[in-house]
Amino acid sequence: MKLKLFMLAIISFTVLADASAQKNNKKITITGKVTDYYDNPVSGALIMIDGKTTSYKTNIKGLYKIKIKPDVTQIGVFTTITGETQEAVNGRKVINFRLGKFIPETASDQADKGKTGVTERKNKQGQDVSGKEYTSFSDIYEMLGTVPGVSVSGTSVSVRGTQTWGSSSPLFVLNGTVVGSISSIDPSMVKSIQVLKGPSASIYGMQGANGVIVIQLK
Repeated sequence: MKLKLFMLAIISFTVLADASAQKNNKKITITGKVTDYYDNPVSGALIMIDGKTTSYKTNIKGLYKIKIKPDVTQIGVFTTITGETQEAVNGRKVINFRLGKFIPETASDQADKGKTGVTERKNKQGQDVSGKEYTSFSDIYEMLGTVPGVSVSGTSVSVRGTQTWGSSSPLFVLNGTVVGSISSIDPSMVKSIQVLKGPSASIYGMQGANGVIVIQLK
């Protein structure tokens, strides 16, 4: 009888230990919002766990939701514009990110900072605007407002003469890569802007239906 009671006690202890271990290994849900330097939501930012990329991205409102293991120490985000940003978990279940202003590592000392001239020309692919310096503009949207064929209202951008599909926002291509947000770009770092629409934007498929704005940085 004592042996049976002893065995039952061991079994009960084992079951409770397993249940406790499973509870301790239960994943934690982390939510948050990613915004740029100007507090605009950043969509398409990759979510990272302890320095490793995942398949999770922020939605059009800059929001994300991800489940992590209890031993995870850091959550991060990655964008092609600002690179990687990390935050310690420390038991938090809501972790927001505000990305820094974009400043390329190869930025020059801007010896010609006083020059703000803009040269315009047309070619077969669309409207191409190249400038030496854009230091007179406070942000990327103010600068885009000076580009022929582009309409800007706040942070809303559209290309005139395009057929709108859903949102009127054009496709943004930065240094050859499609990006979800351009808000963090420093105007002084812009080398050229090219606006594509119609047949010239067809290489981007349906994504280019609302026009394409190609930005090249220095």
